[in-house]
Amino acid sequence: TSSSFNNKNVGTGKTVTVNSITLADGSNGGLAANYSISVGQTTTASITAKPLTVSGITASNKIYDSTKTATTTLSFSGLIGSETINISNSSTFDNKNIGTGKTVIVNSISLVDGSNGGLASNYLISSGQTTTANVSARPLSVSNISASNKSYDGTKSVALDTSNVSYNGLVSGDDFSGTFTGIFSNENVGTGRVVNITSSYRGDEIGNYSITNQDTHFANITIGSPTISGLSNQEKTFTSSSYTLTGIPSISGLPIVYASSDNSIATVNSDTGEVTFVNVGKVTISAKILSTLNYHSATSSYTLEINLNTITTNNITSNVVNSSSSSYINLNNQISALKKLDARNGLAQIGRNIKAKIVIVKEKSDAKVEGIYDGKINGNNIETDFEDEDQEKFVQLGKFIDEKIFFLKITGNNLFKFKLELRENGLMVMPLNKISRTFLDKAKQAVIEASIYEASQMVGFVENKIKTIMITFD
Repeated sequence: TSSSFNNKNVGTGKTVTVNSITLADGSNGGLAANYSISVGQTTTASITAKPLTVSGITASNKIYDSTKTATTTLSFSGLIGSETINISNSSTFDNKNIGTGKTVIVNSISLVDGSNGGLASNYLISSGQTTTANVSARPLSVSNISASNKSYDGTKSVALDTSNVSYNGLVSGDDFSGTFTGIFSNENVGTGRVVNITSSYRGDEIGNYSITNQDTHFANITIGSPTISGLSNQEKTFTSSSYTLTGIPSISGLPIVYASSDNSIATVNSDTGEVTFVNVGKVTISAKILSTLNYHSATSSYTLEINLNTITTNNITSNVVNSSSSSYINLNNQISALKKLDARNGLAQIGRNIKAKIVIVKEKSDAKVEGIYDGKINGNNIETDFEDEDQEKFVQLGKFIDEKIFFLKITGNNLFKFKLELRENGLMVMPLNKISRTFLDKAKQAVIEASIYEASQMVGFVENKIKTIMITFD
């Protein structure tokens, strides 16, 4: 017989028609010529798809794109005649990360109708084939980091602006970020100074990128305008000999040069700011930063006032000071305490070897000897019992050696001020205000004791050369 399906394509329950039947002689005398048979009978049957065989597979290398997608090319065999079939597939790498010789698997294959009657439905092909390919690092370039201009500060530091940083090539959604620090190539003033940028990155996908850093930028360093702080006016007594007060430059490390406005009062170490006392008075200590190509000059200063020692004699009572009786010059036995006075270097007993005439000068009158000071006498050191003719005789003070102003403080708020001159042969004492004049008139021994102590602190003081103590009320 000769039969045919209704068409050649895959299907189930397809109609099959008997087109012709040919009889042939049989056995036992059966001759085909003796018989006839009709055709056209029908039935049903199925046509299944023809399997195709994958005969070759290649996968393309790719650049990291944060997916596992792979591109593969398949070759196959098993088509009938001149039929053609188009084919596509879906393939993936084992993971998305970079690597060489990475496994690629064909997950699915799709057949598409071809030419010459090739219908995809008439064929089938299985997936699961594997091969290998490479995933290489994705290029990523960093840009748009800028550096801020600054004024000179003695350092190479620079502020970076990363608010507009660009990661060109970064796949959206990847965990990737950068941290950047900058430094000028040198700290000096200039325009278009090179800023070297150091980069560091973090994130899960760092290893999948080949990063091109932004290594440099440019910015300006303008001339600095430093200031000096830390200086304040000082008031010192001559009980100290020196101190150090240094300025603080706003630009760290800049040298400060110090100077004194009057070296006869105080000198200053130009490098360290150490001030050494020379005399009493007021002086200005200046601090200056000298200008360079990198910064302007700056100046600051403070006033130093140096006062002479203030001696406290707490043993003189108010009733003694206020008394008008000349007998109180003795100050009873309390004056012996003034042999030990609170002064620059603590308690010191002085004047033991002095025996000098006390000469009084009042209102431009002639000098008159009023008594004799004897340091060896305990208690009242002033003797007033001597020959009348001795009242006109005393050793002239001689040439000037030094002078100072000192203060005498009594218990309470009274503070008495005196000028003292050290001469070749004695001392000259002068009250500098009315209250001090009154006190001196009532308590000469206290003032003389204080004057002797103050004189002992002067260069050139020799006790046995003190022959005259002149008190002038002019």
